[in-house]
Amino acid sequence: MSICTYCGQEGRLTREHILPSFVYNYQYSIGKGKTSGWREKPQRIVEGEAVIKDVCERCNNVVLSELDAHVKNLLEKAGLFTKCFLKEYVTIDYNYNLLSRWLLKVAFNSSRASGRQLRVFDKFKNVILGKSSDFSEFVISAGLFKPLKLTPEQKEEYGKYLDVDPSGYVNPFFPRISWSESELLEISVKQIVIGAFIFHVVVFENGLPRERRKQLAREYLNICEGMTLIRKNKSQAKIIQTQLTFIDSMQHHMLRPEVEPHLAKLLKGV
Repeated sequence: MSICTYCGQEGRLTREHILPSFVYNYQYSIGKGKTSGWREKPQRIVEGEAVIKDVCERCNNVVLSELDAHVKNLLEKAGLFTKCFLKEYVTIDYNYNLLSRWLLKVAFNSSRASGRQLRVFDKFKNVILGKSSDFSEFVISAGLFKPLKLTPEQKEEYGKYLDVDPSGYVNPFFPRISWSESELLEISVKQIVIGAFIFHVVVFENGLPRERRKQLAREYLNICEGMTLIRKNKSQAKIIQTQLTFIDSMQHHMLRPEVEPHLAKLLKGV
């Protein structure tokens, strides 16, 4: 018996997916059987589903699974589960309580696995579990990747791997989590990508007055052009294409000095 990271109760710990299992299940259904990604702690690319084993059965299978179910339904209705996402915008119906808690959960899971931004998200455990309704220390936003147009040569070489559309556009289903560099020193940003959807969890430094938090949210949206703020007092939002492609979103992290040699080996099939 061990202590659950979320509720602090003693019990048998289970494996909690960092990204929810429905993401992997869809990848398997479209023939993407092998999953891999960069892991911060071992500092290498690792195959397999990313999980952490520090959550009790009740938190995992009751409380947190409710959040997964809501977001899975939201993404299905938006038409996200496709090999090549070409929509310029979608309208999502959401429950702010469930969506924001899900994003915090994924961000916190990722931070525990990587060791990065752990202090930023550890304070939200009670919010994630629904024990607190204080949403004042963060905002959430969403956007879409725009499709990337391949040249005829690129289409010939990469089309079958990227599920290219007959018109030559690609926007593949490719999930990942990363921290986002910010020009604003008083916020921390976790980026959660599920296919063509980009979610940002923007966390304010502790102790900032309400007006400063509102100002930072406005400055963040000016910098992250195209991202839509998901509002607490609404249940519907129009999510539009940003100027980013799925390639753009990978550059900052995958081309870091510690990652690049591993990526080069993977691309060469070594």
